Amino acid sequence: MLISNSIGIIADDLTGANDTALQFFMKGSNAEIVLDINSLNENHLNVETWAVCNETRNIAPFEAGKIVYDSTKILKEKFGIEYFYKKIDSTLRGNVAVEILAMLEATEYDAAIVAPAYVQEGRITIGGYQLLKGVPIERTDAARDPKAPIYDSYIPDILKRGLSEDGAGLVGSIEMKTITKGAGPIALKLNELIATGKKLIVMDAVSTVDFEQIVLAMQKSTYNILPAGSAGLAHALGAIWLSEIKSPVQKKVPYLPKLILSGSATALTALQIKKLEMDTDIENTYFIPLTLNDILAGISDTLLDRIASNLVKDYIVAVHVSCLDEELATEAAKSRLIDEGITKEQLATRITDYLSELARRIKERSEFILITLGGETSYKCSKALNCAYLQVVDAVLPSIPLCMDSNAQLVVTKSGNFGTSSTLVDIMKYFEHHINA
Repeated sequence: MLISNSIGIIADDLTGANDTALQFFMKGSNAEIVLDINSLNENHLNVETWAVCNETRNIAPFEAGKIVYDSTKILKEKFGIEYFYKKIDSTLRGNVAVEILAMLEATEYDAAIVAPAYVQEGRITIGGYQLLKGVPIERTDAARDPKAPIYDSYIPDILKRGLSEDGAGLVGSIEMKTITKGAGPIALKLNELIATGKKLIVMDAVSTVDFEQIVLAMQKSTYNILPAGSAGLAHALGAIWLSEIKSPVQKKVPYLPKLILSGSATALTALQIKKLEMDTDIENTYFIPLTLNDILAGISDTLLDRIASNLVKDYIVAVHVSCLDEELATEAAKSRLIDEGITKEQLATRITDYLSELARRIKERSEFILITLGGETSYKCSKALNCAYLQVVDAVLPSIPLCMDSNAQLVVTKSGNFGTSSTLVDIMKYFEHHINA
């Protein structure tokens, strides 16, 4: 069965798949995010942009590469995808080099540009270094990720560490002195590097104009090039890959309560939750900060009753772990984790398992719009609700989509490191302005 579709995105987590698919949706493409590629069938004939979430960020490199290779092959050989995009984390977490090379092998493209900058979210690449709001990523929350910590900000070195010793020669870079000269010189440099055997070519980018010139250079190059980057690069590709640019129809949403489930421990997420809590314009909010004991003891009927009793009308219930870091710094918490033999990585898994089970059990009692913070939280909650795919139906914010899952559940997903302090407030204001009266 060969289906003619346009764009295939391969992502290593759900929030990344969603925010990248959103960029093409905003140019008029209908877009779906697939949680199980084997669920794709003839019912998806009208889909123009598919983003496959493989959830490979925190698994072994060899396994991640095989999953990416197989997924790409299915899209290429079974569904006739015309354009491929490798979504990578803008803080370089995960099996970046291995997954890009696996996708190159499956597509038989010559090389990949690696452009993880996301200028709209304050992430830029300069001199091959990745900065988040002016700070090297090794000094941000990315360095403290319990499962995929980042210890370096120099992208070529990050890529080389993900390869064997023989693979180090596959990495090249094009720095700002070339990028600023425009598409022609960029294309010449690309051709030169690829001719010498480079497969992973890191691109500096500090503005949306840089993305546009990089995309034009890809077109000018004599080689087949795979774009690998954040949603920022994807945004620039939409104008070139889509044959017709259309404005999406604005969505009206039902009058339902909102359930926020946050498994993100980043300082930014904590600030966003605090800002929502303090906002006097957003009414009827109820916050439940989870403690270490809550996570280790499991979900209680008392907690379920508290949440369900407050999920009424258009009320907001936020269950989060933003206070947990402070508790984990205490000797009592450290001792308890040691006594129970739980590592930081295992605790992170416990948290996302807890929240996903919470989503499933609350769903049995109440109807709500689900808002998830954090990539793994978003993925596990969707799986717990038996979601096979998500359809993008609107843009809540430029990097945050509103989706409807395969069971007609409305879902908003947000990366833990995305947005400003007011992002959660802005999400709630979106719903206030889009109620289906």
